[in-house]
Amino acid sequence: MLAETLKNFVEESLGLLLGVGLEEILIQLGGTLVLFLVIRKFFWKNLTEFIEKRRAYMDEELFKAEAMKLEAALVKANADEAYETLRNSVSKTIEDAKLRAHKEEAEIIGKAKSEAQRLKLEAEREVELEVQKAQDQIKKEIVTVATVLAGKIIQKELDEKKYANWVEEATNEVKQS
Repeated sequence: MLAETLKNFVEESLGLLLGVGLEEILIQLGGTLVLFLVIRKFFWKNLTEFIEKRRAYMDEELFKAEAMKLEAALVKANADEAYETLRNSVSKTIEDAKLRAHKEEAEIIGKAKSEAQRLKLEAEREVELEVQKAQDQIKKEIVTVATVLAGKIIQKELDEKKYANWVEEATNEVKQS
């Protein structure tokens, strides 16, 4: 009787909760048990092999991903090192170019100064030569004028004393200039 009451209570409770009776629940449990046994008998090995293959594939892919991550980190480190080396090389090249440019600038300025000095000395020599030529020309002209004057004076006055004084004075003047 107690068992019967308990059975009725369970049936009513489950019926109220699930909306099904105890027989239906037992049939469902039996069907599930049969389905489990069939799957266990015919498909379990294939199913576990598939899951193991999938797990091995996932482990392998995870290992490959880790290896690629390490390789990428190594490539990045190498690239960073190469970049730093290149940057230092470029900096050194730029500094060398600046030094060469300053050196060339100093050489060009030095050459220009020496060329200017040479041109200045050459111009001074040319001016000196021109002045000397002009003085020589003036002296020649003075001598010519003096000769002409002397000729005219001689024609007017034949006094040798006066003529000698004039020639001497003219020669002294020419020597002084």
